[in-house]
Amino acid sequence: MAQETLLQFMDASADSSDDGFVAKASDFLAMEIAGTTSVKLSFRGGQDRDSVNTATIIVPNLETAHDGTGSGPSFRNVSEVVASLLNGGGKYHVVADMSAGTFIYPFGNVVVVNATD
Repeated sequence: MAQETLLQFMDASADSSDDGFVAKASDFLAMEIAGTTSVKLSFRGGQDRDSVNTATIIVPNLETAHDGTGSGPSFRNVSEVVASLLNGGGKYHVVADMSAGTFIYPFGNVVVVNATD
């Protein structure tokens, strides 16, 4: 039996109940552009299967990557990174942990977590 790939997301708000979450790759629902410099990853909730946990993470400017004026990765490149993480073969990946200062490229130094369970 293959092990599940797990992805960790943590923000820096130690005083909130939704500081972070660890999601199974198989619970991945969607990735969307949340702004010129951010993407939002959504996962089915852990205990409450009807809930959705999200992590909105800073990335290099997607607009300049798209029009060719910037040097950062495009949304397609970011999607390829996410796909490789989701197909990580039973590994544990710290994708974005603001408290520890750990981020997998191209994710930047800010993550906002909305964990509902």
